[in-house]
Amino acid sequence: MQTQNPGLIDVTRLSKKLCQTSIDCKLAYATQQNFLGRIVDGYHPDAAHICLMASSAAHALCAVQNSLSELQLGLFVFDSYRPLRAVRDFGRWMHLAVHDDHELVRKEIHYPHIGKNQLAQMGYVCDHVSDHCYGDTIDLTLIDLKNKTLLDMGACFDFFDELSHSTATVEMIGVDALKHRQILSNAMQAVGFIPYEKEYWHFTFREREIEVPIDIAITAELGESSWPS
Repeated sequence: MQTQNPGLIDVTRLSKKLCQTSIDCKLAYATQQNFLGRIVDGYHPDAAHICLMASSAAHALCAVQNSLSELQLGLFVFDSYRPLRAVRDFGRWMHLAVHDDHELVRKEIHYPHIGKNQLAQMGYVCDHVSDHCYGDTIDLTLIDLKNKTLLDMGACFDFFDELSHSTATVEMIGVDALKHRQILSNAMQAVGFIPYEKEYWHFTFREREIEVPIDIAITAELGESSWPS
């Protein structure tokens, strides 16, 4: 079992050094406000503001933040490095009966038109190994730097539906949401992040530094070991 940080960097800390405005982060899976309706295995509530990535991806993300600052926009991260145990937790959960009413509430928010057992086969949730486990993939959106509010993207984070696809039209999501998605995607692709066609928030960096999936829980202690470099 891995016990030491294999080279992950806390992007929020790095952005405080390299960016005019720092990157915001609140890991959705370290809270109950996600598609499962509970904290996911490998995430600790005291580490919800720690955004871990491999070095090259972390520095590239800071470049995105700096380019967006000129538009008075910034990045807000929902997930970055994801422990392998979390992916396996997703896989187990997808085959379990509904746990409680809170899970039903989260279903209406995140996947109202399909069953939880369809999420993997439809390409929304990995149940074995995710690109996130290598520290080069990130889930994020745009924030207005003036009032610190999330911009309209036409669908919430982890909304598993065609509204979240790159093919969503202006008739489906509206003029503002389409514009905001294009701004985010263009800024990310300009520095080497590759978008995922089914999730407007999901990008993977072109260079993979870490060759094996990581399975270290995200804790405050891990964050302390992830000093920017």
